[in-house]
Amino acid sequence: MLRVVLLNIVLFFLPFILYALYFYTRARRRNDVTIAWNEIPFARLLQAGVGLIIIGMLITAYVGGEDAGGTYVPARMEKGRLVPGEVQQ
Repeated sequence: MLRVVLLNIVLFFLPFILYALYFYTRARRRNDVTIAWNEIPFARLLQAGVGLIIIGMLITAYVGGEDAGGTYVPARMEKGRLVPGEVQQ
């Protein structure tokens, strides 16, 4: 679950990070480090971040996971060894 949360956080902030890198390299080329806050497209960056989260969730739902059918067999001890739980078809 933590992996999914961290992936969503990274996907959300990815547009902001890329824009910051773009802004930094553009400012270095012009030798101008002043930040024009009114020029930063916050709404577009928010939309891009939410869009990436939705795309990531759809890909995760489509690619990951197991089939819905099957019977869950809980973890058990066999011959002194712990056998992890699994879904049997």
